[in-house]
Amino acid sequence: MKGFTVPERWRGMPLLILASFLFALMALFARMLSGQLSVGQVVCGRFAVGLVFLAVYYPAVRRRPRFGRPLLWALRGVFGGISVYLYFVCIDRVAVGPAVLLNACWPIYGSILGYFFLKEHVSGPLLAGLVMTTVGAGLVIWGTSLETSSLSFGLGAWAGMFSAVFSGAAVVAMRALRNDTDAATVFLSFCFFGLLFGLPFALADWRPLSPHTVGLLVGVGLASAVAQMIFTYAMGYVTTAMGGVGSQLTPVFSWLLGAVFLAEPLAPLALLGAALCVGGVLWGTGLLHKLLAPSPLSPPPGRPNA
Repeated sequence: MKGFTVPERWRGMPLLILASFLFALMALFARMLSGQLSVGQVVCGRFAVGLVFLAVYYPAVRRRPRFGRPLLWALRGVFGGISVYLYFVCIDRVAVGPAVLLNACWPIYGSILGYFFLKEHVSGPLLAGLVMTTVGAGLVIWGTSLETSSLSFGLGAWAGMFSAVFSGAAVVAMRALRNDTDAATVFLSFCFFGLLFGLPFALADWRPLSPHTVGLLVGVGLASAVAQMIFTYAMGYVTTAMGGVGSQLTPVFSWLLGAVFLAEPLAPLALLGAALCVGGVLWGTGLLHKLLAPSPLSPPPGRPNA
C-alpha cells in the first residue's frame, strides 16, 4: 500500500514467522472443515477468495495481467491446482501437522524437476536430501498411522506426498515464467486454474453451506492470500536461505495448532520423521550450508575487527 511502511525491526524474519503461522492457520481451518464440506468445496473456496482479491488489486494499481508465455502460464496454474487439491485431500484424511509436513518437502522435488526441465545443477547433497526426506516422510506416515484407525489414511498420505511433487512442478513453471510475467499474473493462473480443477469435485460432492462453514472457507482463503503477500514482502529483506528456513516453520506451527485446537496426537515416530524431512530439505537445497557458512563481512575466527 502506497505510503505504508513496516518498521525495520518487524521486517525480514519476524514477517516470515508470521507468514508461516498464517499458512499453518489456513491448514487448520481446512482441517476443521473435514467432514462438513467436500475437498472440492474447500479448494474452490480458497481460490475464489484469491480471485476476489485480484479483482480488487488490478483496478487499484491500474494494471492488467501480462501473459508472457500462455502455455507455461497455464501449466503453472494446473500444477498448482492439482497440488492444492491433493494437499487438502491429505488434510481431510490425516492430522494437520503430518499433512503440512508432507507437502513441505516440495523444495527437494522442485530441485529434481528443475534439473530435467531447466537444466539446473543437481548436487550430491541434493540427492542425499531426497533420500533423507523420503525416509522422513515414511516415518511420518508410519508413526501417524499408528495413532489412527482411519481406513482412508493411506490415500491421504499418498496424496500429501504427490502434492509436494506437483508443488515442485508448479515452482519450476513459475521460475521459467519469472522473466516475462509479473507475480500477480502468476497468482491469477494459480487461482483461475485451481478453481477450474476443483469445481467438478465440488459439484460432484456438494454439501450444504452454513454460516459456520462459510466463515471457515473465508478464513482458508484470507489466511492463504495474506500469508502469500507477507511472505513475498519479507523476502525482500532476507536471504534465500533464511526464507527457506522460515518456510519450514509452517509444519511446526501446524503440528502445534492441531494439538491445541483439535487434540491431534504427537506421535514420537512421526516427530522423528518430521525432523528428518526438515533436515533433508535444508541440507539438500543447500540452505543449511548457507546458514552455517561465515558471513563474508565478518572477520575470520580468532582475528580482531580491523
